[in-house]
Amino acid sequence: MVMSLLYLLKKYQQVKGYRSPFAGRFLRSPGQSLNRQIAKINDEIIIHLVWMITVPLMLYAYYISLLHFGTSKPSITILVLTIILGVGFTVYCLINLIKHLNLRRTYQLGYEGEVAVGQELNQLMRDGYRVYHDFPADNFNIDHIVVGPPGVFAVETKARSKPTSTDRKADAKVKYDGNCLRFPNGTDVESLEQARRQAEWLSKWLRRAVGEAVGVRPVVALPGWFVERTASGGIPVINPKNFRSIA
Repeated sequence: MVMSLLYLLKKYQQVKGYRSPFAGRFLRSPGQSLNRQIAKINDEIIIHLVWMITVPLMLYAYYISLLHFGTSKPSITILVLTIILGVGFTVYCLINLIKHLNLRRTYQLGYEGEVAVGQELNQLMRDGYRVYHDFPADNFNIDHIVVGPPGVFAVETKARSKPTSTDRKADAKVKYDGNCLRFPNGTDVESLEQARRQAEWLSKWLRRAVGEAVGVRPVVALPGWFVERTASGGIPVINPKNFRSIA
């Protein structure tokens, strides 16, 4: 019933013809795509919560109706089937609920990471830089693009949870040898490759847009982490507070 009412309300608003008073397109904010994904996940969580509560109640009401208002007493088979359906559906909804909660936690971490990096990069605009967030590309988004006197940078944000131990300083350190990121709880190579691919895509896109070659430097930003260089080479990997060190 609740879902039906929400659906009818949405259709009513569409038929009514409401439209936004804003004609122009807004600049995208940090983590905008992730924020939309989080909103969709929240909708799924609400749906599964509603179904997990209402379906067992409906099955219970159905059995009670048969018991008190039916022409004959329901058999034990109907009782068993009703219980199995109720328990089975509840377990199904619970599994999906846990899956969506875990997914939301991952997206929330990514969103907060992009906001943290975006806020640091926005400080560069006081020095004449241009900063663009959540730039839409071919089936992916570039987290941040920085344009300034030193050149063009495609910044890939990686938000990663820290382990907890007695040595909080070591827990916040990632070692980088130019080829691999070594965190206290694992390694990461894909982020470096992803940043390179996105920088190459942006370079080609800018070439088509302006009619001449534009070099784009890939950067990986790790908010909340201290990056320790153990060898030279490789693309820049930084804490976003230290962006000026590569610009």
